[in-house]
Amino acid sequence: MVTKILKTASIVLVLLTLLGCPLEKFCKSPQFEIPDLISVVPVDTVYHVGDQIVYTAIIPSRIDSLNIDIYENTGVTSTWLMGSEIHKFDGNDIDVIKGFTRRLDYDNSLQAYLTYNPTDKVYEFQARITFTQPGEYSIFPNGMNIVFTSGDSDCPDYEIETNIRGFHIHSGEMWEFRVVP
Repeated sequence: MVTKILKTASIVLVLLTLLGCPLEKFCKSPQFEIPDLISVVPVDTVYHVGDQIVYTAIIPSRIDSLNIDIYENTGVTSTWLMGSEIHKFDGNDIDVIKGFTRRLDYDNSLQAYLTYNPTDKVYEFQARITFTQPGEYSIFPNGMNIVFTSGDSDCPDYEIETNIRGFHIHSGEMWEFRVVP
């Protein structure tokens, strides 16, 4: 009996080695780089308590240059703006105008989510941030990703990498500013 189990296990291990592990799904989704889809107005190096900025992300569903329509192809109505660093504004007054925010379970950080606007055919997030906390801030304004995954797959259908307008998409630079009383 033990010999039969060991023999079967050996065959399974050999097959997994030859064929690759079927439990790990390899995702090869279309990835696009579209700069400047996010804006912060105004971008400055010094703000005062009470000053406001407007953080906006607008991603068109239809991207003519790629001949795709994200909403038509996926049906996705909301998605996470990974790397938005909206959590760095925690403690200030964040008024979400379009889209929504949610706290991640594993680290309680605040995350921005874009929602689909069928009238304008865009995915959008917009928040007005009123500074209430003086301090030093560092925001990573590039390398942000928007992932669109339809309900019938664990692999993304589309991934878009972008940045905050005014910063280069692959520079690695930081947007550093301070809020003073």
